[in-house]
Formats: sequence, C-alpha cells, structure tokens
Amino acid sequence: MNRIIPALILLIICGSLSSCSFQWHTTDRKAKRYYGNSTDTARTAMHTILPQPDYDTVAAMPMADTAGMVKQLIKQLTPIWEARIDYKTFSGKAKIHFSGPDNDKVFTAHFRIRKDSVIWINVTYDAIPVARLFITRDSFFLLNTIDQEVTRIPLSQAAKVLPTKVDFTSLQNLVTGEPLRKGTITNAVSLGDSLSIQVEDSSYIQHITFNKTDSTIRSGHLRTRESKGPQAITAYSNYEMVSNRKISTYRILNVQKENDVYILEMNFNKIDFDQELDYPFSIPKNYTVKH
Repeated sequence: MNRIIPALILLIICGSLSSCSFQWHTTDRKAKRYYGNSTDTARTAMHTILPQPDYDTVAAMPMADTAGMVKQLIKQLTPIWEARIDYKTFSGKAKIHFSGPDNDKVFTAHFRIRKDSVIWINVTYDAIPVARLFITRDSFFLLNTIDQEVTRIPLSQAAKVLPTKVDFTSLQNLVTGEPLRKGTITNAVSLGDSLSIQVEDSSYIQHITFNKTDSTIRSGHLRTRESKGPQAITAYSNYEMVSNRKISTYRILNVQKENDVYILEMNFNKIDFDQELDYPFSIPKNYTVKH
C-alpha cells in the first residue's frame, strides 16, 4: 500500500512542471492497456494534441488565412478562455486509477477546496486510510498513515520532498477541471468540431482545445518555453451540470518522468459546490514529524 503515496504525490505535482514531462505513449504496452479503459471522448481528445519529441508549439499551430481572421477569432474566443467556474467551496469524491512501470492501483480520493485558500485531500485504499494532505498558499502538510509520519514544510520548499515544486493555483485548477495556468491568447484556429487557442505567459506555452458545440474544454497541452522542456497533456470528458456549473467528471493525465510512464485517471462520482466544509487535520502524538 505504501506505493499509493508516490501515486498521490504524482497527482499533486501534475499541477506543476518543474521536473516532470507529460506525454502520451501509444506504443507503451502499459499505456495501451490503460488506454483501452478510457472513454471514446477522452481518446479523441488525447489524439487531438498528441505531441512529438521537440514539438514546436508555435510553428505547429495552424494559422488562419489572414492576421485579421486570427484577430477576430481571438476576440471571439477570449470570453470563453476567461470564463472560470465561480465558487466559494468545492468538494468531490473520485476513483483514482494509477498506473506506473511496476504498479497498478485503484484508490479513492476525497477533495475539499476553499477557493484560493485551502486544499484538503483524504485518500483511502480498500477503505483503509492512506494519506491526508492539507495545503495552503504558503504551507504543505502530508500525513502518511502507512509509515506514521507527517511532512510539514513551507509550500515554497515542497521540492525538497517532492520531485517538483507545487503550485497552489495550478493544483486547485487541476482538481476542479480548469486550465492549469492563465495567460494571453496569441493565436487561434478553428478546426472541424473544435476551436483551439494558444496561450502564453513568461514561462509557459499552452494549447487549449474547446468543443464547438458547448465551449467545454476537450484537452489541454502545456509546455515550458525550453525547447526540450517538460510538457503536460490533459483530457477532459463526461461533463455534467452540478449546481448550474458544467464540469468535467472524467480526466486523464499522462506523466513521463525520465524513462518511466505514469497514467492517472480521475473519475469523479460526486461533486458539490458551496457547501459548508471543514478541513480536519491533526498530527497524532506517535507520528514522526519531518521538516
């Protein structure tokens, strides 16, 4: 069961790209087997943004016929890009399927978020408590019930114990199914039943593909500006209306770290907004505290 902790950490660090590379590998046998469990919508989304090594996002982005057409399309898509889920609190229960080079597990995660303030995650495996996380904008707590220890450090120092730094906003957006980062639209294109935009900030270039029918996000592709830097791919499907908010209840995240491929499937079976929530977190006396 202690392998659930690395899986949980991978779930957390998907919100940041300091040292993990995310890529879909259709030739990998484990990925193929897992891929066979995915929905058709998610499969289509993944193929829409399948990158190749040293993928040049700017050069590969199809251009409209004229600069004027691009400008008009960007103007049309800006309200869609800027739209975000409006909420005070979020809670959800999801089945998490984690597949790695030497491990394949299914566990349950309960999420509670007070927007822009607190992220609380409780994880069980076969109904057995495994881990609990309490994350604020400046603090990181990880309670490992298997090894009876707790990690308590500033969020800015999370890279000391995790493979990468943790970004609060990106993690929050990951859980609620929104684009990982903000940015300015620099290109846009209409293709078949989808609309795609390229969004940039000082560190990242991001592709977001929307469904034309309802403007929901189909997929996201995020990479650093470094030519061989890490990249992230997410697929969103199974949208449902919850308290007048449309949200993806099924997501696929694909992680490649060095030569290892990891896949995370998040299948939410319960989501609520703006409920009164508490965020219980206490450290048992017999636990070892790590700083």
